[in-house]
Amino acid sequence: TEPNLLGTALLIVIIIFFITSILFESLRQALWVIVMIPFSYIGIFLTFSIFNIDFDQGGYAAFVLLSGITVNAALYLVSAFNNTRQTLNDTKRYIKAWNTMIVPIVLTIISTILGFIPFLIKGSEVFWKALAAGVIGGLFFSVIVIALVLPIALVRYNAICGNSRTQNFTSMRKLVFRKSPQYPLF
Repeated sequence: TEPNLLGTALLIVIIIFFITSILFESLRQALWVIVMIPFSYIGIFLTFSIFNIDFDQGGYAAFVLLSGITVNAALYLVSAFNNTRQTLNDTKRYIKAWNTMIVPIVLTIISTILGFIPFLIKGSEVFWKALAAGVIGGLFFSVIVIALVLPIALVRYNAICGNSRTQNFTSMRKLVFRKSPQYPLF
């Protein structure tokens, strides 16, 4: 079952990458969202290592759950960053995006952690303890990474590439979806 789990995780990452690249109209911003997933996995491994918890199916389930929560937080921030005014410099844009999106991100993380604490404290099955420990540890670590790594990546990316990514993607979209005399529906 080990190759099946690895294949499933890889499929999840590929699907998330394609969806985010379409959403942001940028392969690099989608890549930065995907890079947040392995960083949250580091938190899972640290938690299992520090507290000497056996890694089993609950740990694998924590991977899947944490992938979704981490990507969701990164999506909020990148989307808010893209939607801020272009007249601000990139650092101020990210700070404005952070200030507007930190409340939903923190509320999601806190509610998830609080929801898993009973499984961690009174969970009698190994699966639930491993799931709870993995999710809690991974969320703590992913918040740190999203707060430190994602802003550096976004600001540096925009400093290198400028704001031409939307223009390039729009011109490519016009080329692909131009009206054809043979196919009037397109």
